[in-house]
Amino acid sequence: MKETISTKIIKWFYGIHGPLDEYRRNELNRIGNNIAIFLLSINLLLSFIASLLMLSTNNSELTLDIVVSVLLLTVFASSGYILYETKRHHLTEIDVEAKQKSKIKQKFIKRAIGLGIYFAIVMYGLTILIDWLSNKGTLIPLLTEPSTISSAIVSGLIYGLLMGTWETHQIKSDSNDTKITQNHLHQKYWLVLFIIIVITSLLLIHR
Repeated sequence: MKETISTKIIKWFYGIHGPLDEYRRNELNRIGNNIAIFLLSINLLLSFIASLLMLSTNNSELTLDIVVSVLLLTVFASSGYILYETKRHHLTEIDVEAKQKSKIKQKFIKRAIGLGIYFAIVMYGLTILIDWLSNKGTLIPLLTEPSTISSAIVSGLIYGLLMGTWETHQIKSDSNDTKITQNHLHQKYWLVLFIIIVITSLLLIHR
């Protein structure tokens, strides 16, 4: 049966490589509902806090910085939750033959390099845009700013490393590999959170 566009988007968003069967669809619906409730609660709370700040301080710049920072943190927190839940319920695992494992890993590594380059370019463009809009200065000097270039490169490397490590760990060539201990899973979860915090810090440096 041919996959619909919505199914392809869901698989791409959650990193599903195999067929989207009923079990996976139900789990993804549960994960999506939890994230929707979390984001709705955060947005309501953030709107209330932003209103209080504007009324008490009348400082629009401070309010904007806080709102943007919290929104970035919620986005990365949601991403971390998705990675944790999809890994815990084995939704993104790929069963391959042992002789195909090396080939699949090389494919994922190349994909991670591409994603890292893409992320670095996006970070570079966003940083320049934010600096230009806030300072209203000349655009050309911002294009060669060393701190902007280095920050984008570091962000791309971290993101590419994260995605490459995560996707290669989804490959399973032995049925015994599906039995992942809780301690090992928690270690991976905290590693993902650490990388997310690093990327968030790099983003906030330019605020």
